[in-house]
Amino acid sequence: MASHLLVMGETLIDLVPGPNGREAVLGGSPYNVAIGLGRLGASVGIASSLSTDADGQRFKAALTADGVDLSYVAFSDAQSPTALVEVGTTESGPRYVFTLAGTAFDVPPALPPLLPDGLRHIHVGSFSTLVPPMAGTVFNALTEAKGHRTTSYDPNIRPMITPDKAKARADVEKLVALVDLVKASEEDMEWLYPELAPQDAIKAWLKHGPKLAILTRGAKGADAFTETGHLSVPAPAIKVQDTVGAGDSLMSSLLFAMDRDGALGVGHTAWTPASIERWLSFAVRASAYTCTQKGSNPPRLSDLN
Repeated sequence: MASHLLVMGETLIDLVPGPNGREAVLGGSPYNVAIGLGRLGASVGIASSLSTDADGQRFKAALTADGVDLSYVAFSDAQSPTALVEVGTTESGPRYVFTLAGTAFDVPPALPPLLPDGLRHIHVGSFSTLVPPMAGTVFNALTEAKGHRTTSYDPNIRPMITPDKAKARADVEKLVALVDLVKASEEDMEWLYPELAPQDAIKAWLKHGPKLAILTRGAKGADAFTETGHLSVPAPAIKVQDTVGAGDSLMSSLLFAMDRDGALGVGHTAWTPASIERWLSFAVRASAYTCTQKGSNPPRLSDLN
């Protein structure tokens, strides 16, 4: 595999409200992150599973069109998984109802035990990191990555899939302990740790191992936390079309900005307050752009320039 960055997680069809009923839109947080990185020009691949049905072929075509490498994709004759999306407000975000059983979601990605040395960063995300069969693959990949490449994690909590809060929290914390960078939304942290303010909860994660924690705050922008400090980046004023994919766009653009500055991989450049603010400002701007679009439609560099 020639890609320098690898995204691991699910792909699924988002059934979103449209003018003539429901529209079938390509989605899944990891898919969105991979597409976002590809559109910005990053060297990226995805480790996931795709159906051979018509929707799976749409996924394959879209990923290929945006330059995402499919070397670690597994293909299944089972149908594509779906998520029924109810678009929420700027503050609440969208809501989802999932159909996963008996779909291509049941198939693990085609990931070898040892990944190539040229791969410098792995990003994992969403509920597939907590649900078999992907959960085991993710844990093994992050464990193997220690000392060989940098890693990041976005739990992107979906309570309908992981309703046991205590177990979900324990499983999330196991993954947090394995990564260098973690990103979560205020909504994620409020569900996982209702007894804590989101800022306090995510700062506590830094004690488990990550060097950088990002808290997204919707229309209020995003905060970055390290062991030695904290900074905030406000969101630009925009006319919101919807918020689907906003957090994924922030994640992909953050990783792109870091990679562009040589800040990912073994021997990466320092993550200083000035550089973190620069990367996060770029990411917040990309996320805001996505909120002006219908569905998850992350920007290209030309859109941000």
